[in-house]
Amino acid sequence: MLPQNHSVNLAKLTELGRGNYFWRRLQSPGYLLTMPTEPSPRFAVIIPACDEEPCLGAVLDELRAALAGCSYLIAVGVNGSTDRTAEIARTHGALVAETAARGYGHGCQAAIDLLEREHPSVDGYIFFAADGANDPRDLAALLAARARGAAMVLGYRTRYRANWRLMNLQYVLANRVFGAWCGLLTGRFFADLGPLRFIGRELFHALRLREWTMGWTIEAQIRAARLGAEIVEVPVRERQRIAGEQKVSRVSLRRTFSIGGKILAAGFRARFGGYAPGEKSEIRNPKPETISK
Repeated sequence: MLPQNHSVNLAKLTELGRGNYFWRRLQSPGYLLTMPTEPSPRFAVIIPACDEEPCLGAVLDELRAALAGCSYLIAVGVNGSTDRTAEIARTHGALVAETAARGYGHGCQAAIDLLEREHPSVDGYIFFAADGANDPRDLAALLAARARGAAMVLGYRTRYRANWRLMNLQYVLANRVFGAWCGLLTGRFFADLGPLRFIGRELFHALRLREWTMGWTIEAQIRAARLGAEIVEVPVRERQRIAGEQKVSRVSLRRTFSIGGKILAAGFRARFGGYAPGEKSEIRNPKPETISK
């Protein structure tokens, strides 16, 4: 758990998830999370990145500015990149884990493997986009929900029209379908499969995720629901990608159906795949290249 003396004003977040009040407060420039500096980091920001050289430097700079005063680490999981993504991450002071395997889950797991070896005391992991689509100001809501006891905090984007102009209609509808699919499989419905999320360290290890590409996010939600974990959803912003090629959202209709089919199949495997939550899974990135700072 986060320390009890953290300076997030929980009273101002009592209407968390009700939408308008929360949204107006987070739009205030001064509404940033602050926590006292501690010798041991309380959380780690995980950024999976593949060929994100044009975006990553700006993302890391903005993230550090928003988290000034917090006790945290940033770990970038560079997966299958062919550009200078890893070099950019290092020059901006992030921990870097590299793996040749390409995929969102590969990048996340490589970064977490590094943290487990070098900084095993963190409370949990915030998963953050490398392309600038996530807003660092939204981290305050995730950490406030964690402070109240949530084991998983999910940022949802699909209920706000302000986000729709950046998420095309097919992407909004697809994420609502995925959330409903989770509900049919587990009884726990979700508003979104958004990438911005917090997962407590203990829960993360209990999930034993093994979907390494398109299914990483839906598998986590389904398995957390099956474990009976306390899950909270909070509204977050969607922003335009800084540069480069979009890999999942705002792609063609044909590509959307292809990705959607893979995600639905991953959800089915997570529910009926013949293994129980908590079962030990294969370690896919046992020895990624690492550098610490």
